[in-house]
Amino acid sequence: MIDKLKNTFQSLEKQTKTIIKNGVKFCFMLCIISLIFLLTYDFGFSNPLFFEIGIALFKISLLFSIEFLICGIVVDSLKKNLI
Repeated sequence: MIDKLKNTFQSLEKQTKTIIKNGVKFCFMLCIISLIFLLTYDFGFSNPLFFEIGIALFKISLLFSIEFLICGIVVDSLKKNLI
């Protein structure tokens, strides 16, 4: 199973790999921003708005990172007519 995933990632086109890498980097930055909001809520202001914004950004960043991975693999497979 792990070997199949490695082969799938290694066989991606260069353009698809760069889109996936940039998308995951963007999601990582969203995750850092969400952690800043959550730390501000925890150590600074105890306003529930900071907590809600932090949790929402964290959920969105995880969702987008998974979408970038899955959609990148699907689009690459469609380009190669594997599906």
